Amino acid sequence: MKTQHGTLFSRRFSTPVLIGVLLMLLAVLGACTGVAPADTLPAAEEVAAPEATAVPSEEAAAADDTPAEAFVGDGELSALDPGARNGYYTEPPAMTIDPTAYYYATIVTDKGDIKLQLFADRAPKTVNNFVFLANQGFYDNTTFHRVLDGFMAQAGDPTGTGAGGPGYQFEDEFAPGLGFDRPGLLAMANSGPGTNGSQFFITFAPTDWLNNRHTIFGEVVEGSEVLSSITLRDPSVDTNVPGDLIQTIVIEEGSESLVPTPTPLPPTPTPFPPTNMEQADDRPLAAVPVEERSNYFNTAPEMVIDADKSYSALITTSQGDMTLELFADVAPIAVNNFVVLSNLGFYDGMLINQVMPEQVVIVGSPLNSPDSDAGYGFEAELDLPNVPATGSVAYIPFQNSTLASSSQLLFALVDPPATANISYSFFGKITEGLDVLAALTGEDTIDAIVIEESE
Repeated sequence: MKTQHGTLFSRRFSTPVLIGVLLMLLAVLGACTGVAPADTLPAAEEVAAPEATAVPSEEAAAADDTPAEAFVGDGELSALDPGARNGYYTEPPAMTIDPTAYYYATIVTDKGDIKLQLFADRAPKTVNNFVFLANQGFYDNTTFHRVLDGFMAQAGDPTGTGAGGPGYQFEDEFAPGLGFDRPGLLAMANSGPGTNGSQFFITFAPTDWLNNRHTIFGEVVEGSEVLSSITLRDPSVDTNVPGDLIQTIVIEEGSESLVPTPTPLPPTPTPFPPTNMEQADDRPLAAVPVEERSNYFNTAPEMVIDADKSYSALITTSQGDMTLELFADVAPIAVNNFVVLSNLGFYDGMLINQVMPEQVVIVGSPLNSPDSDAGYGFEAELDLPNVPATGSVAYIPFQNSTLASSSQLLFALVDPPATANISYSFFGKITEGLDVLAALTGEDTIDAIVIEESE
């Protein structure tokens, strides 16, 4: 993906402390995106408010104008005229959902129902906000106010103008491996970074220029034909065309995912057992083009390593070899994930994604983009007892989440502060070849990563 700065992994940072660089990296990758025409951006103009818990504003709470023949549900706001809900709250809702649970939202429209699965694991704050507003009846009797052919259907504004919202704003959540690569994705409309409120949209087609500009938090699982039938409406051209009505949005919690596996490829990494270097001949992903390894899986691998044994990795690069000691005793989940992907040949032939001189080296994104990894997130161990140092390696965490990227790694070129362990799972350390690590550039490749197991 190209931007005015090149690929999203092309920017350079000058912050002298590593943890600051890492936090900046997550923030800037969310904001550093290409320029697109105004009619291809879901826009929302909302007024910011303090953040804490959802509290009605005094002025909005006084309104109680029930429209005739309107749907009235159980939500606190359902009986209010939609316009009276604008700015009703002053603060975002407290977290009440379980990020590990499955949530579904059914948008009941005058054309039929659209059912979506919500990505609580990858965008917990956004899903929590959507669930709260839906349960409160905030979306009842609102409309799809902006529907553009071949692009998206936008809704969630109680005023129907594109400028309304709940009265507060909250931050974006961008998850590696999750991009606008297909139709039917549910995402937040905004007026810039950190301006999410109530407005959302559902895509009609792939829209990769929106990657890392809009939080994706769900996907259509039923009712695609209803989505396709929504009346086209461009408020900048003709405001006389009425938007299709959303009667209500019903939230459910379930026990399984309804989202189909995105590709016909294996749904989980085959748990290849750890091998010695001379035995690591069967590396099936090494034969798969690097770009096709992006989002190859959707679930973390089974545990195959023995935490009582020792593991190391020989990382062969175009600059030379490095030996990586793996901390299986304190970070078995993180090490197991690395061992499985390495033995599958996932990293073989992959370019170095980013080098920040004297700061950090980033690898593990097949498409050289922050939204590209092996395809899943997992709970990597945090707050480990080992002190991170030059040569330490960690998974890049998802923004505003306890999950880490399945394959994106950072190697420290300086000593990180000990407090970095709070947010980053440093599961290994380069013990030989620090000079090779320091010499790597964005033109270099990882030729292979071979795992060694010992007593």
